[in-house]
Amino acid sequence: MDPYGTEEDQIKALKQWWARNGSSTLIGVGLALALVFGWQWWQQRQQGASEQAAVTYQQLLQAVDAAATDPIQGTTAAHLAAQLKELSPGSRYADYASLMLARLHVGKNELIAAETELRALLERQPDVARGALATRIDGLLGRYADPQLGALARVRLARVLLALGRSDDALAVLDAAGTDDFAVEKLELRGDILSRRNDTAGAITAYRAAVERAGSREGATASRLLQLKLQELELGEPAAGAAPAAADPAAADATTPDTGATKQ
Repeated sequence: MDPYGTEEDQIKALKQWWARNGSSTLIGVGLALALVFGWQWWQQRQQGASEQAAVTYQQLLQAVDAAATDPIQGTTAAHLAAQLKELSPGSRYADYASLMLARLHVGKNELIAAETELRALLERQPDVARGALATRIDGLLGRYADPQLGALARVRLARVLLALGRSDDALAVLDAAGTDDFAVEKLELRGDILSRRNDTAGAITAYRAAVERAGSREGATASRLLQLKLQELELGEPAAGAAPAAADPAAADATTPDTGATKQ
């Protein structure tokens, strides 16, 4: 016999089922709706924050460019960089802001502050090779890792340390590099450090490696300054161009990461 043969029996069974499962069903539906609306709210919030960060970043770029001739703009740029880091922490914009903030510190001879900023950036974005699977997982989770940005921070940190007279620390930073990004810049900087330490043979070796590395890149050649440094050392003359270049951590690299970063 059909246990639910009559309409009354069916209604009674339904009531019994609802009495046993109604509360959990309502909770499940409520959670599902909360998740849907919460996800939509979070996406809208993230989109709004991203758009605001993009606008602030453009303002920061303009302020940094203007700071070369207007000191007041330097203060504005520092404020915008700090604001951007608070507005969108952990984002690309925040990391680019850290690079610019370090640059502004160097421009004001605040080298310790620049070192702190660059070390924090390098900790957030270590220059270590990442596999395709790890990169994909990060993308699915909304995270991003940029080893090239970390490599750029490493080069600039080594320059700052050299400007502070801490050549041992500068070499240690270069030795800890986890990728070959900015290899030419790293080798040239190593030559600058060794030249400053009167290690002529070591500096020549580093400069030669930088020249060779630059020539190995398609369509690329070593910079004129790098060639002059090498020639002067090989001729047994003081590397007149080496010391100023090494002592100027504010000098931006000719190459920036292929991540949308503006040349610093």
